[in-house]
Amino acid sequence: MRKVCLIGASTVDYIATSNDRFILKDKNAGKIKISFGGVMRNVAYSLGLLSDKCTFLTPIGNDLYGLKNKEELEKNNITVISPKTDKNSAIYLCLNDNDNDMICGLTDNEIFESLNLSFLKDNEILLSSFEYLIIDGNLKEDCIEYIFHKFKDKKIIVEAVSNLKVKKFSPYLKEIFLLKCNSYEAKALLEDGNNKDESLLDEFLNKGLKNLVISQGSSDVLYLDNGIKKKKEVQIIKDIKNTTGCGDALFSGIIHSLINDKSLDKGVELGIKMAYLTLLSDSAVSLEIKNLVI
Repeated sequence: MRKVCLIGASTVDYIATSNDRFILKDKNAGKIKISFGGVMRNVAYSLGLLSDKCTFLTPIGNDLYGLKNKEELEKNNITVISPKTDKNSAIYLCLNDNDNDMICGLTDNEIFESLNLSFLKDNEILLSSFEYLIIDGNLKEDCIEYIFHKFKDKKIIVEAVSNLKVKKFSPYLKEIFLLKCNSYEAKALLEDGNNKDESLLDEFLNKGLKNLVISQGSSDVLYLDNGIKKKKEVQIIKDIKNTTGCGDALFSGIIHSLINDKSLDKGVELGIKMAYLTLLSDSAVSLEIKNLVI
């Protein structure tokens, strides 16, 4: 049986960082970097750097950036399968302040419409051959319903993506093998913004979720490991270059460990190391992760 298939977004990322304190409604001097991104694309690429072979179902345009994106992925142990479309590749624009922290983000993702139920059904036999299916909140609700209904025998791992999108997974908490989110997304899913972070694990456990990882920025990572409450300390880093992709790096470390039959403890530990390297990198995926001793 094949190990892992990822289903989700790929984007072309424009990361703009102000040289000085950002002033709204005015011209600001800064630097703009173009790279490839998208939550699931970052995860797939990271797994490739860790020498994991995976299959990636994602909408990629036939434009210059799309062709380059696909070429880069396929050189990195990743089999890319994309729906036929005449749309341009998705674009993500991130605006950072001079401390390299995000002010706002904007996504042009019309091409995501092609990642639909028909496309998934066309690849049903392929999907049934994997042990792990990795999905995120960018998927449409009918696609999410189809995956949980059709592939009950698979280990389905979920990345929340955002406060709004994570709510799509509310009906499936008992069926999710592992959910990864941040504390804001966790509270949005529980629809209880007053919940203390320490009590989130109990709330999810009561709802039937056994494996869960909650990131909290520079605070401890909280997690459920087969129903057991745990946490790991996060080291504070001062010289941060970039925050985009840190959550994806944590998620990638977790997936790598699980598909290689290692513990969730090891996965969280590895994911934190990968997130550190991302914070110190100019990119959403640090090439340094391939040098980690795993």
